[in-house]
Amino acid sequence: MMCRMNMLRRILALSLLSYWLPAVQAQPQVLQAFTEEWAPYNYTEGDKLRGIATDTLRALCAETGLRCVMESVPWARAYRSAQLHPNVMVFTTARVAEREQEFLWIGPLLPRVTWVYGRHGTKRLHDAKQLAQIRYAVVRGEAAAKDLQAAGVPASALLEQSNNASALRSLLAGHAEALVDTEVGMAWNMRQLGADMSEVQPLWRLSDRGAYYFALNKQSDPGLAEKLQTALDKLKRQGTLDEIRRNYLHAPAGEAR
Repeated sequence: MMCRMNMLRRILALSLLSYWLPAVQAQPQVLQAFTEEWAPYNYTEGDKLRGIATDTLRALCAETGLRCVMESVPWARAYRSAQLHPNVMVFTTARVAEREQEFLWIGPLLPRVTWVYGRHGTKRLHDAKQLAQIRYAVVRGEAAAKDLQAAGVPASALLEQSNNASALRSLLAGHAEALVDTEVGMAWNMRQLGADMSEVQPLWRLSDRGAYYFALNKQSDPGLAEKLQTALDKLKRQGTLDEIRRNYLHAPAGEAR
C-alpha cells in the first residue's frame, strides 16, 4: 500500500512539473538597461524614459521578444553596472578604442562628432594646445572627459557633474568656461533650459572618433548581442530607425548631426 502511495505521489509530482516547466520556459529573457539624462538620445519626461536610443531599444526588445527593464541613473553608475553584471547594458555609449574590449557592441546608432562649446563672445580656439587653458564642465565618466585629457587638458581643469544638464548650467552660470557636446545634444539641452543657442558658440571640433552604440556586458548570454544586432540591422532596412530619429530631430536622418 505504501509503495503504491509513493508511486502516486511521484506521478503527481511529475505531472505538476510537466505542467509548470512550459510556463517557466515561456518567460521572456530579461535585459537590464541603464542610461542617463542626455536628451535627445535618452532622457526622462514625466515618469517615462524617452529619446532616440531609448525608443530604438524598445523597438529592438519588441522585435526580439526580450523583456527590457530600463532605468535612468548617473552615468558613472550606469557604466559600472554594465561592466560588472551579465545581461546588463549601458546606453548611449561612445564606441572608442579605449572601450573596445570592455563590452559587446550593438550598433551603430548615430555618428559621433563632438564640439567644445563656450558662452557667446568667448574667443575661438585656433590651436589644440589652447584646450589646456580652459576650465570644463564634464559629466563624470563620459568619453568626452577622456577626449579632453587625451588632448592635453589636465584633470584639474575638469569640473565633474552628474549629468549634461548640470554641466550646461555650470557653463551658463560662468562656473566653467566650456563643455563638450554634440550639435544635436547641445541644441536640445539649451531648449530644455529655456535658453537660446545664440548664448553659446562652438570653439573647437574635439572629436569625430567612433559612433554611438548600445554597450552590453561581455559575460552576457552569447546569443544576446547577436540577436539584438540582427534586429537592429532589420529595423534599419525597414526604415524604423529613420522614423524614430525624425520624431526627435525633425529632419531627415541623414542630416542628423
